[in-house]
Amino acid sequence: MKQFHLRKTPPSSPIDYHIDYESALNQQQLSAVTSPAKRLLILAGAGTGKTKTLIYKVSRLIESGVPPEQIVLLTFTRRAAKEMMERATQLLDERCQYVQGGTFHSFCTQILRKYSNHIGYNNEFSIIDSADSIDLIQHVRSTLNIDHRSQRFPAKRSLAKLFTLHKNKQLDMRVLLQEYYPQFLVHEKDVIRLFKTYESYKAKHHIMDFDDLLFNTEKLFIEYPAILERVSSTCQYVLVDEFQDTNKIQASLCEYFSSFHQNLTVVGDDAQSIYAFRGSDYENILRFPEEHANTELIKLEENYRSSPEILEVANAVLKQSSILFKKKLFTNRESSDLPALIKAIDDKEEAEFISQLVLHLREHQITLGEVAVLFRNARDSFTLELALQSKDIPFKKFGGQKFTEAAHIKDVLAHIRILSNPNDTVAWQRVLMLIEGVGPKTAEDLFLWIQEVQSKQGGASTTDSTHWFSDSEWMNKNYYNGLNRLGSCLINASKCTPWHDSVPLIVDYYLPICKDLYDDASKREEDLASLLQITKTYQDIQSFLTDLVLEPITDTVTDTLASREEEAPLTLSTIHSAKGLEWKHVLIMQCLDGSIPSTFSIDNEESLDEELRLLYVATTRAKEMLYFTYPRTSFRQREGDYLTKASRFLDPITANLEPWELIHDTHDPNLNEGNKPPLLE
Repeated sequence: MKQFHLRKTPPSSPIDYHIDYESALNQQQLSAVTSPAKRLLILAGAGTGKTKTLIYKVSRLIESGVPPEQIVLLTFTRRAAKEMMERATQLLDERCQYVQGGTFHSFCTQILRKYSNHIGYNNEFSIIDSADSIDLIQHVRSTLNIDHRSQRFPAKRSLAKLFTLHKNKQLDMRVLLQEYYPQFLVHEKDVIRLFKTYESYKAKHHIMDFDDLLFNTEKLFIEYPAILERVSSTCQYVLVDEFQDTNKIQASLCEYFSSFHQNLTVVGDDAQSIYAFRGSDYENILRFPEEHANTELIKLEENYRSSPEILEVANAVLKQSSILFKKKLFTNRESSDLPALIKAIDDKEEAEFISQLVLHLREHQITLGEVAVLFRNARDSFTLELALQSKDIPFKKFGGQKFTEAAHIKDVLAHIRILSNPNDTVAWQRVLMLIEGVGPKTAEDLFLWIQEVQSKQGGASTTDSTHWFSDSEWMNKNYYNGLNRLGSCLINASKCTPWHDSVPLIVDYYLPICKDLYDDASKREEDLASLLQITKTYQDIQSFLTDLVLEPITDTVTDTLASREEEAPLTLSTIHSAKGLEWKHVLIMQCLDGSIPSTFSIDNEESLDEELRLLYVATTRAKEMLYFTYPRTSFRQREGDYLTKASRFLDPITANLEPWELIHDTHDPNLNEGNKPPLLE
């Protein structure tokens, strides 16, 4: 018989960590990095070192013995994942390169490449991007003989948005139609028929769009639990960045990926959830503690970016929301000036002041690259872009289309270019193809005929002709009436004095075309109203076209002086595109009710709260100085010139702002050397 003896188990040796976590992290960050919780929610306020915390947590797990290939780090861009792993490698060692990282879509693609044959796709399925998806929807629509011209049916881009929201939000198509396109409810059955045909077409031809990568991975896990177990067993720790921006399917996938080991850490800021239009659901982060027993909640609140005065404004903005996690950002940075609230007379003066301030800052060693101007809508910056051009200030714009790149603006500009130069072949091609029934070849033939008429008239301007297409060979064509309307428009416009009186005539002619082409014509009409206002500031048509056409504002830097080629440009950006970035000085322009919050959000409590979060995101981009600007009067198509109202979100924070009003009289006693506002000293 065996004899047994007891021997005391020697104490386990403490892990010899190479990284000094205690010295590198503040107490909140250290708690998040070292937490053993299986369900962990890290609420990371703006500028609190969220990325640093994630990098240190990955390094800590690897140093603790977790195989790096069993760590999954999910982000919303490949670039973010790559940068995190590069920084982790620099912090620890090459093992960090073996972490499974990437976007939800790339991680799901890896899974589907192995197992998609189980759900009817071959493993070599094709992935189409958004543009290809839109074109495919158009193709499928044509096979169903749904004519969107004869009956007001959603355009292909509107359909693509509906289909994406239907999958990501997992809402009934009728609910989505009611919320986004109520004018198309009458076509609900055809929309659903088109969606089902589109889905069948993709499956038959082994094609997946971006939404399918998520949807089909979830379908695979539901239908084949053994595959789910096999995949999740390789995901010992799952870490998810920007969890507030996940949609319903992505939140479910997080649960699937972590189902075997049950280790799930999500990081995010409910106050920075601003992508509902893409299907994200900020309630995913709000519900996380409720849906997961024993969740540990850690808040990162020490801000390393902004001055105390800027943080006071940010905290005051957050106080207006009743549905967010309670947190208060603080900093140990030195105090600075109060953020400024600046009231201008009108849109043009607001733009002139901002361009003046940018130059003033540069003279005081604040480079253009350290300054950003943020706005709610891309169209809000059109007047500013022209003011910057006139002062030779190079800038780069992010978010939305640029003024001269928007299709409806280019359409109207093409008509104006014909008034200036009737031989502009590119402008004629664009203008003629706006007429229903005229394609590229017909447009080319029409222009050749127009040139022939001009030649017969002895070189006279085409727009001087009083009977353009009368008694011509085109009279029996189905587009003849459209040609006559165009001719009348250009003839009348050419007689206008001053020249900019011609633009309302062109816009009036173009609006019915715009409404036929675009489901969001009312929004585009606002852009055209902005164009009308801009034309009034130019004495002649040539200088106007020089600014907007011959030197168009594009995605690239507007280099206005060769001597500044090495200078980083001023940043113009929508607030959405500015998320995650920072600058020393930040100006938030057009802080109006109707802009932020958007007119389309005012009557919806959930949408209004997202607009508030947008302002919070904009506020927390600033490091040293923050400016809010708005005009006392503005111009909108429906209202004309009207008295504005400052954004309702500013009312509760005025105690944290220094108010300024722009004046022109330099002899005003309030503008003596002792009383000049600090931003203009």
